[in-house]
Amino acid sequence: MVSERHVLMASNTFTILMLFNMIKFPINQAGQLLSKASLGIQAMQRIAHFMDREGGKVDNTSKDSSCADDKIALEVKNGTFLVRGSDSFCATSSDVSTGSEEAGETICDGNFTLSDINFSVAKGEVLAVVGEVASGKSTLLQGLLGDIQTATNTVVTKSGRVTFAGQTPFILSCTVRENILFGLSFDKGRYEKVLEACCLVPDLQMWPAGDLTEIGERGVTMSGGQKQRVSIARAVYANPDVALFDDILSALDSGTSQKVFRNLFEDADNGLLNGCGVVLVTHAVHVLQRVSKILVLDEGKPIFFGTWDALQSYEPQNSLHKSKLHHMRSSLQSSRGEDNAEVPTDIKSATGLVGTAITADDDDAIKGEIMTVEEREHGTSALGIWLLWFSYAGGVLFAIIQIVLMGCDRGSYVIIDWWLASWTSAENQSISVLGRQFPNQMDGRPAQLQYITVYAIIILVMSCFLFSRTQWAIRGGVRVCERMFSNMTHRVLHAPMSYFDTTPLGRILNRFTYDVEQVDITLSQFMSVLMIACSWLTAGLVVMITLVPYMAIINAFVLCIYLLILRQYRWGATDLQRLDAVSRSPIQASLAEGLGGSTTIRAFQKNHHFLGVFQSYIDENSSAMLNFVASRRWLAVRLETLGSLVTLAACLFISSFNDHLALSPGLSGVLIIWASSFTITLGFLINSFSEVEAAITSIERMHNMEVLPQEKSMVTSEENEVDLSWPRKGLLEFNDVAMRYRPDLPLALDGLTFTLHHGQRCAVVGRTGAGKSTLTTALFRLVEIERGTISLDGIDLSTLGLSDVRGRHNGMFILPQDPVLFSGSIGSNLDPFSVHNDKDMVEALGLVCFPGANGKRTDILQEKVEEGGANYSSGEKQLLCLARAMLAKPRLLVLDEATSAVDGTTDEFVQKMLRSQFRDTTLLTIAHRLNTVIDYDTVLVMDKGKVAEFGSPKSLLENEDGIFTAMVNATGLESAAALKKIAKAI
Repeated sequence: MVSERHVLMASNTFTILMLFNMIKFPINQAGQLLSKASLGIQAMQRIAHFMDREGGKVDNTSKDSSCADDKIALEVKNGTFLVRGSDSFCATSSDVSTGSEEAGETICDGNFTLSDINFSVAKGEVLAVVGEVASGKSTLLQGLLGDIQTATNTVVTKSGRVTFAGQTPFILSCTVRENILFGLSFDKGRYEKVLEACCLVPDLQMWPAGDLTEIGERGVTMSGGQKQRVSIARAVYANPDVALFDDILSALDSGTSQKVFRNLFEDADNGLLNGCGVVLVTHAVHVLQRVSKILVLDEGKPIFFGTWDALQSYEPQNSLHKSKLHHMRSSLQSSRGEDNAEVPTDIKSATGLVGTAITADDDDAIKGEIMTVEEREHGTSALGIWLLWFSYAGGVLFAIIQIVLMGCDRGSYVIIDWWLASWTSAENQSISVLGRQFPNQMDGRPAQLQYITVYAIIILVMSCFLFSRTQWAIRGGVRVCERMFSNMTHRVLHAPMSYFDTTPLGRILNRFTYDVEQVDITLSQFMSVLMIACSWLTAGLVVMITLVPYMAIINAFVLCIYLLILRQYRWGATDLQRLDAVSRSPIQASLAEGLGGSTTIRAFQKNHHFLGVFQSYIDENSSAMLNFVASRRWLAVRLETLGSLVTLAACLFISSFNDHLALSPGLSGVLIIWASSFTITLGFLINSFSEVEAAITSIERMHNMEVLPQEKSMVTSEENEVDLSWPRKGLLEFNDVAMRYRPDLPLALDGLTFTLHHGQRCAVVGRTGAGKSTLTTALFRLVEIERGTISLDGIDLSTLGLSDVRGRHNGMFILPQDPVLFSGSIGSNLDPFSVHNDKDMVEALGLVCFPGANGKRTDILQEKVEEGGANYSSGEKQLLCLARAMLAKPRLLVLDEATSAVDGTTDEFVQKMLRSQFRDTTLLTIAHRLNTVIDYDTVLVMDKGKVAEFGSPKSLLENEDGIFTAMVNATGLESAAALKKIAKAI
């Protein structure tokens, strides 16, 4: 810019500065572009890695072929099925939702192989697959479905349509009918038969909209047995040629289990599974006499295949196998005479009532809606939301400091331009600035050095202000996200159970991912840009009006037009951004749902159906996003057109009225630069304002989670504090307890009253849906009771803080129906707070008969646990949770179907361990296997949330018309006689 005469001229200086101003903003945007491009490349690489995974190459149909024999439904030759231990494969070789038993019989550091499988199932036959925990039963089903790798010589032939019902039911967040139909057309006749066969009619009659009642995400509104029967009904309704069932009877009470088994697998009159080949994985050995064939597995190998008659006389050479088969035969609960056994009245045939359980009018389904519709504001964002951002950023102090820093920053910019104007005016004369004399530029380099020194000082000061205001704005944005995220997390973790029942998981994930990202990155960035643009606009107006007062008229006119355009833009753009955010929740929910039930979806060949649903959600979200981008371009075109008017006006004033204005060339250059910058500034102001207003909708959505209803206090008040040694005995008292899950639902518990004394063992039995698990919900205050009291050692639990109710050392402990494991190691799952030593943990694993825990090897504690325990079977997960309970040594232990997924031998071993290791612990056991609780001190029979019967097994069996007696009789004549004999001997 300095000529050969060492003179800085206005013509060169301000032309170059204007060009720099024009490319300054694109350069700033280039940084964002490179950042987004880098993220995009990384995303593409991750997607490519996912698509190239070995697990993704498993073909669900490549090994299948049509059966040559028309009578054969399913045949396996040279069957070898491999669950790989590599992380890349483990993620796809297991089905988290279905709880596939051997999804993790292979810990991901090793492999599990099921080999030497050869069998066939004819049409109309039922093959029962039995074996101990981790023997390979569910791996076999995965292999038949094509979900895991098979050997090259393995041949699996299947005839026609295949259906599958997993050990952990896959439940969609929709109505009962939609879950059963699973995309098929509605056949009322078959549908009614399926409902009756699966004993769903009484349940549907209790629900507000019958079969159009919305189940809720993951079936949160249903008991474990109800979810399992819906899953069974889905597999049966599809009219399959091959049906695979993974331990579906374990979640059902004895009476319902017998009824379902007889209706589906023995009674051919209903025609539901006529001509269908059935593979039934089960721990219920009492059904073995009633199936066509039996396959016994042990440690990944078959040890027997044939009929029950053949099994009775079969004597393997291996002594261990001989012992296991002998135990199986000796523990068999014969079902002979079952047809003459009494069945509880609530599970008797509901013929004639099916129609009342089916809702004919879809309008009535509104009564059955459970999941709440995601809230969405309309119009522009409220002033309160803007103030909320500033309050979280630091309040008034933050705003004042930010204004001061931006004022100093912009002021330094103005001073730089003013100094350049003064510098160029000294081309032929010396100048005086603030009382100091500066030489003529013609004096050579020493003169230029003085000007450059002052310029450098101003640049340094400006850089300090620039850094300070940027850091202050960034800190404010980070502070907003930190505080809101912390508040949101706390509120969600302490939200009542009803919130999770009515809120899809995808919506919660959307808040914690997309909205947090918007507030943390997008909003912080554009809020800073907005404040900077405001300071630029203010400085530009001051400079232009100071130099040319007439520019005020032009600027006012342009600003009015800008405001009109902005007003029109804001309404649509803000709503489009809200719609974009809201439409992301179904995408996340659908993705989680599809991944969780991938095995079931593939088995039913519904891949394209679920893909279509997922794509429709993506299309809806993309349409909102694309329209939002289009609206931004609509705004940009109009801003750029109007912006040129300001520059044109400045040039006209200088060229036409400079005689009157008397502006020097330097000041004329300053005016033109600020006029052209004003156009860009105004565009950035409106763009940043619209971006902030669009992104600030995430503040609205996150704030909605900050005001969620909360559970009661976690801390016990001083007046209600209890002694550190409480509870000492484990005396549990329920007194007239009534509870409902939500205000709009009927009572789930109604007048529940009973007492358990120190060390007493109580079995809670009843039909699925009778309120057994609800009892534990009330006990642990997951839902507050409506009336009555629940006391432990004389202390009303409602007066305590939740931390004393749920997390107190040696207090209450529960093993839930669905065991919970966290990603990490076995050791971290047993002892997450590092309270116990390795010896105690290994001993606990051995006491619960956990596979591989023989001896005193501590390396088992380091074995990997995948997320949710996906690499372990349901039975193994239950055993791990039981070992966790042993380490806790509670005074009150609640077992909610804690051993439903383990085989009879392991269950018997665990029951003996409970009797010996928990002598001083009060046990409350919810169970469907009556043989495991027949020797308990008391039995609580529940029906419709009430105490139907309560007393010792012996006293209850003396009532021939009692519900407990009917449940015992429903197990079969010989089994009932054995159970009654045990009860009388106590």
